[in-house]
Amino acid sequence: MKNILIVLLISALSSFVAPATKTISVKTDPAGAEVILNGYFVGKTPIEIKIDEKQYNFLSISKSGYKRQRVELKGINKEVEVKLEKEL
Repeated sequence: MKNILIVLLISALSSFVAPATKTISVKTDPAGAEVILNGYFVGKTPIEIKIDEKQYNFLSISKSGYKRQRVELKGINKEVEVKLEKEL
């Protein structure tokens, strides 16, 4: 009986310790833009990324010939779509 209680207690506590992650889909128009998450390159669009909801998260999205854009991920549920503006 004690073992079951210990397992239940550890399971309950792990939900407080484990990071809350979620997957976000990132798309751009045009596709093929570089995606930097919190200062680290993660790939090119379209891409799915995992974020830790407990920390501040931001994307920097860039493509040659287009203006760089910064996107905060606070409040974003599942998808980010960015229309890139051409540089003059």
